[in-house]
Amino acid sequence: MSEATARADIYSIVSGVSSIGRVHDYERWAVRWADHLDLFKTTIDGQQQIRGWTISCRSMPQGRLEFSGAKLRTYTYKIRGYFGLDDGSASEKTAVALAEDVVEALDASDTLHDGGSYYDALPASMDVFEPRLFGGVLCHYVEISQVVQEVMDGT
Repeated sequence: MSEATARADIYSIVSGVSSIGRVHDYERWAVRWADHLDLFKTTIDGQQQIRGWTISCRSMPQGRLEFSGAKLRTYTYKIRGYFGLDDGSASEKTAVALAEDVVEALDASDTLHDGGSYYDALPASMDVFEPRLFGGVLCHYVEISQVVQEVMDGT
């Protein structure tokens, strides 16, 4: 296993959530805001809207397991979601429900929690949910943390 494998697994899990929108396996940037915003636009139920996600590895501390001398590598991922805010349609409820679906999909993943490929993944957590300007558009912003631990050969 490697960081790239863990990231690919998380991408696959998030992408598999129904009506999730556009998912990118890294933080996306563009020189022009309009181009950046286009990276997160999608059509859901016939309506174009902002609904997108990014996945990034924020840290990778290591330690030693005393009982075996093996290294324990801990990857911390931030999964960020952006949803166009529409007060008239109570979009907050939809955005929270999708964030919860992502958390539940991550927690239910046999790939992340089987104890084989990885040492274990801690339960995912939604750390932030708030309105934010995104490309000049008011959006719901969500940040989910997923910690994945890997036991590596002690050499």
